[in-house]
Amino acid sequence: MTGTDELSEFLEPEAGPGVSEQQQRQTVVCDLLLFEYGGHSFAVLAECVDSVVPWKAPAVVPGADARVRGVIQDRGRIVVVMAHPTGQQGPGGEADASRIIICTTPRGHIGLPASVTHNVGPVELTVEPTAYSVHDSPRGPFTFVDPMPYCDRAS
Repeated sequence: MTGTDELSEFLEPEAGPGVSEQQQRQTVVCDLLLFEYGGHSFAVLAECVDSVVPWKAPAVVPGADARVRGVIQDRGRIVVVMAHPTGQQGPGGEADASRIIICTTPRGHIGLPASVTHNVGPVELTVEPTAYSVHDSPRGPFTFVDPMPYCDRAS
């Protein structure tokens, strides 16, 4: 056995007999909208994105959950704007947002704040994305966000 073979076995310990190189490197390709907010990178499935609109200051809703920044009206519908893309309470000092990513959920529309949005496109991932999972892309690491459960948690 050569030094290269030993190195391959060390680097790929999960490879066993009958497991092809293609099976080891299976990936998932998802169409994502990559965006930035508060100095961090995020992504959301393109299929749930309805539109991206310029920032509008949300109207504060008295007694609303701290994770909700407020609501806006967009094309005759009410959009709940989250304080942070992850659906958590916003960062101290509220990061600057210049856009709102409007996502469609079964219970209504959710707005995710964004300072920069990138093109929608296919991104190759090593595993299926789940809420808050961190992945790598050609633009660098990002946190995957799923706005679907925000309606239930924020109401």
